[in-house]
Amino acid sequence: MSKSQPVPPPATTYADTASITGTLNDILRGQLAGVSQNTQPAAVEPTEKTESLLTCAVATVREILQQPLDKTSLDFKLEKLFEHQHNIYNGCDISSALRKRQYIGRHGLVMSPDYGITTQKDSLRVRAFIRAINHAVAKLVKHTPGPLHIVYPACGPLAPLLLPLIAYYQQLGLYSGQDLQITLIDMQPGAVASLHAQVDALQITPFIRDIQLLDGCMYETSEPVHIVVLEAMQHGFSREGHLALARHFASRIEPGGFFIPREVSLRAVINEGQQEYNDQWQDKSGQVFAANMSQETLERRIDLGEILSLTLESLRNLPEQVIDEFTSLIQCGTVTLPELPEHMKHPIMMICTRVITGDNGEDQEIIGEYDSGITHPLPDMQACINFVPTEPKPGDLLVNSGDQLTFYYRLNGLPGFLPVKA
Repeated sequence: MSKSQPVPPPATTYADTASITGTLNDILRGQLAGVSQNTQPAAVEPTEKTESLLTCAVATVREILQQPLDKTSLDFKLEKLFEHQHNIYNGCDISSALRKRQYIGRHGLVMSPDYGITTQKDSLRVRAFIRAINHAVAKLVKHTPGPLHIVYPACGPLAPLLLPLIAYYQQLGLYSGQDLQITLIDMQPGAVASLHAQVDALQITPFIRDIQLLDGCMYETSEPVHIVVLEAMQHGFSREGHLALARHFASRIEPGGFFIPREVSLRAVINEGQQEYNDQWQDKSGQVFAANMSQETLERRIDLGEILSLTLESLRNLPEQVIDEFTSLIQCGTVTLPELPEHMKHPIMMICTRVITGDNGEDQEIIGEYDSGITHPLPDMQACINFVPTEPKPGDLLVNSGDQLTFYYRLNGLPGFLPVKA
């Protein structure tokens, strides 16, 4: 495993992103109109704590792979697993500055390790990815000469969508390091230090080809890559660098290989914020996920259409528009704003996300709206439909029924969608 890697750029301040993004949007619309050191901790010796971690990891993955979904039970198991992993993380010699280090990199927001560890508790996301990876491994391992190479960029301090599955394979003797080799990549020194400790504690070192302190978009290898696992996104496909990373790895996967997720679909939708984010969740006891969405909300929504679909094929053919040496945009879909019903007094436009991790058919795994932090609909508070704001702000887009909107996707700074009146 690598012990010496380039140190990422100094941290920058992550402050009033709404104001920054609004100003940037105004500038881009105008342009469009005219045209640390990696410290590897000591190996963790098997102890009662690591044995408990292994037992918990195996039990959690067994439920994910072998049992019908019971969200309450899975939430409980993932919470216990997180407690064990958090103890390992806290035991690493990582300074407070590195734990909390968060900055805007070339391709988006780089989350702090302290924030990144919480992904392990996002149960429906974890379940969908682990089941999809397990399917991909089973499908490829029998027909691939040599070990399968799985690459997991921007994996965070726990690599939560993969490492518990590998521990399960190891403990049950399903696969060995001769069958699977894994490269973990993250650009946070604190995350990389944690990864070494997590791998040792889970006793899966034979499966690990490399742990790299690196911007995933800089990763190159002469070895074949059979499976890429990538999440690195926030709701509304905003802020983090998923798209830049996905484009980089799409051309590096072997023919017949798997990119997980298999598809990310983004749609523009109009609804009233009160109905969407408040009324429909009354009396749901905090159970906010796709299966609990109200039929009334779905009927009140106005679906403008899909604005972007990311698949392995589409990633290789996205139309990029270069504004200048620092700014690139992806041209996405165009939609028409319809007449709004009389009851819709306070319309908001939202970006809704659907993530498909598994293959087609019985092995398809879907993370629907509200199922995960990455699929909560994101309101565009600067799209002013059929009204003029009393207090205009930078980035406000004044549009009316009948107008057409073309969506672009910013690849630089804080990534996200930029609607422009066509």
